[in-house]
Amino acid sequence: MKKIIIIGTIHGGFTPKEELEEFLSDINPDQVLVELSDEELNDRPRENSIRDEMFAAYDWATRNKKKADCFDIENNTLKKGVTGKEPEFLKFELKVKELLKDYSWKDLNKEEPWETPEVVELENKITEKYFNAEKQKEREHEMLDIVRGKLIDGVNAIITGAGHLSFFKKEIPEAAFPLQD
Repeated sequence: MKKIIIIGTIHGGFTPKEELEEFLSDINPDQVLVELSDEELNDRPRENSIRDEMFAAYDWATRNKKKADCFDIENNTLKKGVTGKEPEFLKFELKVKELLKDYSWKDLNKEEPWETPEVVELENKITEKYFNAEKQKEREHEMLDIVRGKLIDGVNAIITGAGHLSFFKKEIPEAAFPLQD
């Protein structure tokens, strides 16, 4: 029997690795799937990644002799010509982080912090100006297909960025979201 547990994280050093590892120890999954691509895991220096918590979860699984795998894809979801380094883009990103700074990574698994008018407005501005909505949908659906293909009998822990939680909740209704309760 497959049990699916989905945990949201915040990239860029905002998810304390020790807390994530403790949470994984508490749920004791048979498999950990992390939001990294195979290329990011195997071919790039970790210090160049904003997803330090994904590496920590993968390493936790390896150290604890659990099955570990990736499910992200190499798909740039930015609009053509956008690098993500534009001053206004970075300014918007910092504003969102400032609005969410009083929440822990566990709190950000819940919908409420993301639904405040200020956060919604900033997220909409960033998305409309800088991201290709079709590419974002395509990426999430490809990640979902990969996850479904890698599920095993037993407890599967899926570690993903908190921004993908509503998508996975809709697409995998049988999954448990322990940090949303």
